[in-house]
Amino acid sequence: MPDNLHNIDALYWNRLKNGDSQALGFLYEKYVDKLFIAAMHITEDRELAKDCVQEVFTEIWHYRHTISDIKYSQSYLTQVLRSIILKKLKKENPAHHFQLQDSFVSSDKTIEDIIISRDNENEQKKKLQLAMTKLSSRQQEMLHLHFDEGLSYEQIADKLNINYQSVNNLAFRSILRLRKLMSCVLFFVTRS
Repeated sequence: MPDNLHNIDALYWNRLKNGDSQALGFLYEKYVDKLFIAAMHITEDRELAKDCVQEVFTEIWHYRHTISDIKYSQSYLTQVLRSIILKKLKKENPAHHFQLQDSFVSSDKTIEDIIISRDNENEQKKKLQLAMTKLSSRQQEMLHLHFDEGLSYEQIADKLNINYQSVNNLAFRSILRLRKLMSCVLFFVTRS
């Protein structure tokens, strides 16, 4: 059955390459909802998500003569979508580096699931920020340099003018303390 679906899509991709706008309509109808869900997984901005999904099909029509054989339509369309969103996000805020999630969006994942997942992530971030305030300034600095700035332990040792083993020990103690604090925050939040 999946091979049959790929054959049907391949037929429409071929028709599209030959200028058949109805083939574009078929692909649009088949994948627009899945692409919108994927877009909402990448960005919280509904209008940006809608615009980018529309742009996917505009781009495909515009570049239809250069499209190679497409074996997995949804995967291909999702990659085009990610590229468009990334370009728009970088254009809006070039100083900020956006990291797109590499996870594949399941076709049975609903917008409600994505919103709930985002809410859970936001709640976890708040708990982490609260726990971070309980660390010493040195521990906070170490974690910031390693996780936010992406410095290696060797680079942190150079930057802080301390030896590598001290950085290793500080990192271990900081992460251990943070885990304990996160457990306490989760315990108190669930009890209240």
